Amino acid sequence: MHNVKRSIAALAVLALLSGCGKSDDNAGASKQPEKEEASSGVTLSADQVKGLGIATVAATAAQYRAESSGYGTVVALDVIAQADSDFLSAEAVAAQSRAAAKRARYLFTDQGGAVSREAMEAAVAKADADEAALGLARRKAEAAFGLDPPWETGGRRSAIMGKLSSGALALVRVTFPLGALSGGLPQSLAITRLGGRGQRWTSRQLWRAPADPAFPGQGVFALVAGSDLAQNEHVTAFVPAGPMQAGVEVPAGAVVYGEGESWIYVRKGENHFQRVRIDAGRATGSGFFVPQGTGIAAGDAIVTGGAGLLLARELNPSTEAED
Repeated sequence: MHNVKRSIAALAVLALLSGCGKSDDNAGASKQPEKEEASSGVTLSADQVKGLGIATVAATAAQYRAESSGYGTVVALDVIAQADSDFLSAEAVAAQSRAAAKRARYLFTDQGGAVSREAMEAAVAKADADEAALGLARRKAEAAFGLDPPWETGGRRSAIMGKLSSGALALVRVTFPLGALSGGLPQSLAITRLGGRGQRWTSRQLWRAPADPAFPGQGVFALVAGSDLAQNEHVTAFVPAGPMQAGVEVPAGAVVYGEGESWIYVRKGENHFQRVRIDAGRATGSGFFVPQGTGIAAGDAIVTGGAGLLLARELNPSTEAED
C-alpha cells in the first residue's frame, strides 16, 4: 500500500514538472515576437505631414563608377616660359656652333688651310661645349616636364606654347597615391578645383611627370583646354577605379545623420515614411548615388523637406508635430 502511494506521488510530481516546462516554453514562444526589431520609419496623420512640412522628390536613375583621386597644381606660366626659353636658346646656340664648326673644317681641310688649325679646333670645341649645354637644357626640361611632352612632337611647340600663354590651355601636374594608377597611365583625367563639387574639365593629353620629392606617388601631367583655372591653383583629379554601377541618385538635401549613420526617408504609402541607410561616400554632382539592392528605386518619393524632423520624431516618439 505504501508503495502504491509513493508511485502515485511520484507521478504527480512528474506531471507538475512537465506542466511547468510547457508553460515556460509557451511563455518563451509568446515573447519571441517582442525580440524582433520593428522596421525603422514613422507613420503620421495627414495633419502631421502638413505640420512637419514634408516635401518629396522622385529618385532618378543614375550610374556611378568609383574613382581614385590625386592632388596637384596648375603650373605657372613663368615656369613654363623660362624652361622653354632656356631650351630654345641652347638649341639655337648649339645649331649655330655646329654650322660654324662644319664651315671651319671645310675651310681648313678642303680649302687648303683657309683658316688655321687653331681656329678650326676652337670652332669644334665651342660646338662641343654648346652641344653639352643643349643636353643639359634638355635634361632640365625633362626634369621639369617629363619625357616627350606633346609640344616636343609633331612640330606643335609654337601652337601649344601660344595657347598656354593666352590661357586657352592650362598645364596641370597631379600626383596620385601609390597604387592608384595600377593599370598604368589613364586615358583621361577629370579635373576640378580643390574642395569643389562644381565644374569638371576632362583632359586626354596626358604624360608621366617626374617623381615629386615632397609627395610620394605617381605623377601625371595634363593639358586642360577651356578652363578658367588660375596659375598655381590647387586642383583635384579623378580617374575611374572600378566598373560602372546602376542605381539612383538622391538629393544632397535629403540626407540626415543620426546614430552614426547617413539616412534618407522614403515615402511608403500615404503617411508612412521609411528610413533607409545609405553610403554618403558616393557623392555625385548634386547628391549621392545609391546602388541597386538597397530598397530604393527610380521614382521613389524621397523626403527633402522635413527629413530631420522625421528623424527626431522617430528617435524620440514623444516629439509632437507642430501644426
